[in-house]
Amino acid sequence: MTKTTLKAAVVVAAVVAGAACGGGKATPPAASAQVVQKPVGVRAVAPAPKLEASVLQATGNVRARQEATLSAEGTGPLTRIAADVGDAVKKGQVLAQLDATNTRLAVNQAKASRAAADAALEGAKTEVERARTLAQSGSLAKASLDKAEVGYRQAQAQAEQTAAALAAAQEALRDATLTAPFDGVITSRSRNEGDYVTPGTAIFGLVNPHALEVRAPVPEALVDRVKVGTLVKGALNPSGAPFEAKVRSLGAVIDPQTRTVEVLADVVPAKGEGPTLRAGALVELDFSGTLAADEAQAGLFLPSQAVNARGQQGFVWVVQDGKALRRDVKVERVLPGFVRVVQGLGPQERVVADASLPLQNGTALQVVQ
Repeated sequence: MTKTTLKAAVVVAAVVAGAACGGGKATPPAASAQVVQKPVGVRAVAPAPKLEASVLQATGNVRARQEATLSAEGTGPLTRIAADVGDAVKKGQVLAQLDATNTRLAVNQAKASRAAADAALEGAKTEVERARTLAQSGSLAKASLDKAEVGYRQAQAQAEQTAAALAAAQEALRDATLTAPFDGVITSRSRNEGDYVTPGTAIFGLVNPHALEVRAPVPEALVDRVKVGTLVKGALNPSGAPFEAKVRSLGAVIDPQTRTVEVLADVVPAKGEGPTLRAGALVELDFSGTLAADEAQAGLFLPSQAVNARGQQGFVWVVQDGKALRRDVKVERVLPGFVRVVQGLGPQERVVADASLPLQNGTALQVVQ
């Protein structure tokens, strides 16, 4: 007998002996412990009696309605810088001056040429009028009249040409002086006296701090409640200083990434000692005043995620005695991300924050933060 056959025989014998000791019956396995369901961890929320102010707010930034980069319009070295960063300037105030020596000479030369051309035109006019008179009486040949007419038209052309040259020289002289296009404050200066500049060289930054607007991306579900001319309240971030702004325009398109619409609102000048708003500041606009009376009144509000609903009919999972209880509710959507519970839920009840969880009636729950 081989070793393998011997081992098999020993195993069979052991099994038979065991059965014999037990009266010919196999020993039953020990009874398995009863399976205990593990509680499902969930977040729970209570219906809010009113909407939080934060869901009716939009974060925006302040920017100036009048802001410009002032550049040189002439060519030459800067002979004078008359303003610096932080200076308040008035419309038309001289901010910088270029060397205009050659330009002034060009203007004087153009004026002299214009004067000579005007004198020649006057002579040509007198000559042609005399020629016309003599031609009518038959005392002047037609060829002589034609020559006078040509001379007059040439004098007119020369006068127009010199007038255009004078206007161009005067424009170049004006370009040598850089002035403020509106009242404002100098925000930057990139050139100094002696620097050589050409048309387009940036010299100053200018902003009007008293003509400010707020640009705020507003959720598409809320923007339809905002109307042009609406007065909204705002707060400076992070100080919380209050201000008001009047809606000037609503964007015509919805951003496909953020699902928001651009709203522009003009900052209303503060009376007395109001908050100091500066271009670039972050602010919060409060649109709660844009809600209709039935939307602004008290109710029971839940995050949309806590309700499984189609249209007005839906259900929530109520947390009751540590277990899930399905409750049918009637809701209406009021704002993006929030619904008002019209029927089926009490103010003291708590519901699972995520209605999409795979729960059943009686599922054990463990509420976690």
